[in-house]
Amino acid sequence: MIRFLSRGSLAKKRTVLPSVIAVMLALLGVTPNLLAASAPVLMVLQHAEADKLVATKIEVKGGKVLSPDAGKPQQRWVIRAGDLIQSGEQPADRVVRFYKDTGSEGTPVIIVKVRYFRNSEGRWVPKFQLNEEPTMVRRGDRWVPLTTTQGVTNLIAQTGNTLPNAEGYYPSLEIGLTTGALAIDFWVVQ
Repeated sequence: MIRFLSRGSLAKKRTVLPSVIAVMLALLGVTPNLLAASAPVLMVLQHAEADKLVATKIEVKGGKVLSPDAGKPQQRWVIRAGDLIQSGEQPADRVVRFYKDTGSEGTPVIIVKVRYFRNSEGRWVPKFQLNEEPTMVRRGDRWVPLTTTQGVTNLIAQTGNTLPNAEGYYPSLEIGLTTGALAIDFWVVQ
């Protein structure tokens, strides 16, 4: 027996189908939020703006990510832990390279190493280590730091009162430049 559908009955089936799929997913224990899960948050980059704390989540995903605060240099940036991870194995170490936009490639300003350590509840917590090696370039017969302001080296100042663990990783970092405000226009997670 061949059954023909009228336009009206076909339209009813189209409006019922999404709700049937949603009920089936709910019965299976799958919610739409889990289907569209994002990458875990590696760290949170914070700064103060007009007496408010502004936080930007940095996820564990590769590629260049533009900062929502690009072009807004800050005197102090704070890096805090992102998501705790429940896993049997230690998550891989990461490196986050922060850049100031200077055109085609950008100028590296800060490199932060991230390593996960187990907390008392058995979850993995990201901790941070500032790579304090300045980026150098050759000018004539001398090596000079890449980032200079009127001939004065822009050294990274680590402030704050947290202490590192035995491997030199901090629970949070407070950083800035010795010569003024620091712009973070984009970053790359590796």
